[in-house]
Amino acid sequence: MGQLAAGIAHEVNNPLGVVIMFAHLLLEDLPADDKRREDLQTIVENADRCKKIVSGLLHFARQNKVTPALTDVCELVDEVARLTIVPANVTLEVEHGAPEQAAEVDRDQIAQVLTNLISNALAAMPDGGRLTLRTDGDADSVRIAVADTGVGIPEENRASIFTPFFTTKPVGKGTGLGLAVTYGIVKMHRGQIEVASNANPAKRPTGTTFTVNLPRKSQKG
Repeated sequence: MGQLAAGIAHEVNNPLGVVIMFAHLLLEDLPADDKRREDLQTIVENADRCKKIVSGLLHFARQNKVTPALTDVCELVDEVARLTIVPANVTLEVEHGAPEQAAEVDRDQIAQVLTNLISNALAAMPDGGRLTLRTDGDADSVRIAVADTGVGIPEENRASIFTPFFTTKPVGKGTGLGLAVTYGIVKMHRGQIEVASNANPAKRPTGTTFTVNLPRKSQKG
């Protein structure tokens, strides 16, 4: 499936790049008051969205290769947090259960997992809130939790959130591949990912927590 996805993505990428390039050029050449600008802008936006989907397919296809190295997970979480652009109405907190949590993981792939989960958490808090990144662990595994105080995930959607192309975001705002890629990366590390969420404010405060559990020792093979 990974090879098929990569092949399709590469075949589509080249002609799609041409469409995007010429669409942008035409848009730049049209006067600001030209009535055709709106139609051309629609072409540009949808072509760019297709580009994101292709990029997501490539990420999905590359999941079949993990290059583990001993990594300080606390340091990695701190780095991703530092590079995250946080809206003014969101508070970002980082909590470490221990000063160092070492594990044999693919650093770039786990950074991508964190980035995807953080992006979803921020999208779930359009009116602001609190985003918390936590690390913890035991003798065999390291845990990373990404918690938000956002709108929550409706119960009827929870079984589908890791399905490729499933998204509740408006058209053009998401490809539906972020959590599928995240799930694939965690599974390739022989890890587990769990979600706890509440979307009903009548029960308790709304919000979502994704918890990633990774073995300290690489289990490739």
